[in-house]
Amino acid sequence: MITTKTLIRSLLLSCIIGLPSIGLANPEKTDQLIIQTSIPKRTIETSFSSMVSWQKPGINFNKSNGLTFIKGVNAKKPITAIEVSKKVAGALNAAIKTEAPSDRGAATEISKDKAEFLIFNKAGFAIDRITTRDYTNQALSYHIPGKSFSAASVDISINLVYSAAVEYVRDFASDIKQQTAGGTVTITIDKNNPIVISTKGKSTQQLEVEIANTLGSKAIFSSTPIYPNFTENRSKNYKAFDGGEVQLIGLNANSITIDINDSGLGVLTKFRFPNTIKTASNSNNILPITVFLIAGGIVYFFYNRKKAAL
Repeated sequence: MITTKTLIRSLLLSCIIGLPSIGLANPEKTDQLIIQTSIPKRTIETSFSSMVSWQKPGINFNKSNGLTFIKGVNAKKPITAIEVSKKVAGALNAAIKTEAPSDRGAATEISKDKAEFLIFNKAGFAIDRITTRDYTNQALSYHIPGKSFSAASVDISINLVYSAAVEYVRDFASDIKQQTAGGTVTITIDKNNPIVISTKGKSTQQLEVEIANTLGSKAIFSSTPIYPNFTENRSKNYKAFDGGEVQLIGLNANSITIDINDSGLGVLTKFRFPNTIKTASNSNNILPITVFLIAGGIVYFFYNRKKAAL
């Protein structure tokens, strides 16, 4: 016969086994990405946006998109690289506060003296993905503090898109041509020699295939996105997947710089954190918590019952 004492011991053991799963929440700044900005090369005002999504184990993820507009080089007072960084980081932080006021699982941190900012998770949350959408033609560098992308299990994709797809309202004019203007795309990994791709007369897919081939074993061209693009009909800045992107899976490098110098092109750069892969199964993480609560309730019930009997 199982005694009350034995039952309580068994239930307590179940609680102890379940506790590690409950305590797996990320400490602050477990998931991080530094974005280094520069001076835009476009002559007109253009857009830049950054999106971050995050979650708690077993809870649906939140996402926020910070959209801002950057002055062109022909402006009366051209913008500096540090000002670009502050505008982009400020827009994302404001979006997080607005869209998730009681569940802010991500935040930005601006450097005081450098043209860069940090996106990071808050304690108890995990970042799923980060996307930047740049139509300003500036050189953008990305790295993870103290880790390579492979060590952090962060995968990258580069999706070249036409500027005309966002700079003109959909169906406003039928004769808007989505094409390159002629220029270059330059990609630098760590301090290696940059690869420079000429854009004149090429489609975005042709450019992506050429980039992947030039990068060799580091990259592949994929017709399946590394994760679905976040889109909204009410904003022309969002961009649906256009059928191809360059993917760098498990890149053993500390930094990547993408420099677009073609007014007909923009670039979506996406970072998939390891939590993205686990999103579908994260609902299973709620089981240890449920077991713990039920077990605790049973222990409390039997303890009070035994105490009353005395």
